[in-house]
Amino acid sequence: MIRLIRVVLVVLFCIALVSAAALFFYVRTTEDNTPPEFHVEADLIEVSVTDPDAALLQGLTATDDRDGDLTEEIRIQTHSSFMGNAEFTVSYIVFDQASNYATYTRRARYVDYVSPRFELTRPMTFGVNETVRFDGTVVVQDLLEGDISGRVKLEKSTVVNTIPGTYQVVLSAANRMGDTVTLPLSVQIVDNSRTRAQITLRDYLIYAHMGDELDYSQYLSKVTDPMEKDQSVVIPLSSVSINDSNVRLSTPGTYEVYYYYTGISGETATAILTVVVE
Repeated sequence: MIRLIRVVLVVLFCIALVSAAALFFYVRTTEDNTPPEFHVEADLIEVSVTDPDAALLQGLTATDDRDGDLTEEIRIQTHSSFMGNAEFTVSYIVFDQASNYATYTRRARYVDYVSPRFELTRPMTFGVNETVRFDGTVVVQDLLEGDISGRVKLEKSTVVNTIPGTYQVVLSAANRMGDTVTLPLSVQIVDNSRTRAQITLRDYLIYAHMGDELDYSQYLSKVTDPMEKDQSVVIPLSSVSINDSNVRLSTPGTYEVYYYYTGISGETATAILTVVVE
């Protein structure tokens, strides 16, 4: 009887051993542990700022030893900030049906990128004791994100709004790619209790390319003088003097053109055109 029990135990042990081996072999031959593979035509891709994100996927495919072509499953995982020359890195990820995944990173560049640009909706002139505000006055447009005026920061300021004069500020703004632009501006604090003429410009901030030739008189819109009894009188723009002596159109930088007009009251009106040379 004891011998029979031993024989049965040996048989059961052998069956268990064979079953375990079979299970191990089954798992090893059916479980998918192999990640997909990326296939890349070029390590640098060039796209336009107007292209959809899908353009960043061109020249990129993925395959899996079991699932086959997984190109349609490729997703953009992250992208870096600019590294210079509108170039950045893009990281991709793809999963197979067994949840194995692969990642790949390559460089990309916007071929038509231009840094964000500032705009002024009105002159940077404020009355004594008036709060100097930039929201609604300073606008920043970005090719990638559109209006990013809400990100304008005041970096430096010498403004004392209790004393009439011309002061300096430095503003900055950055887009999601980390491209930060700065703009130095003059802010005028004036005594509104004194009656003076007013010079209105068509633009208060312009961008120019190195080597451009500009006629600054074209940015004059009109001149008004509250002391002129006959309000129908049109003050000729030629009566405005223009000082552009500090502008260097051959050198990148930010410059200012000053417009002056002395009204009937003897008070001189001033307008400033900021010129950014790129």
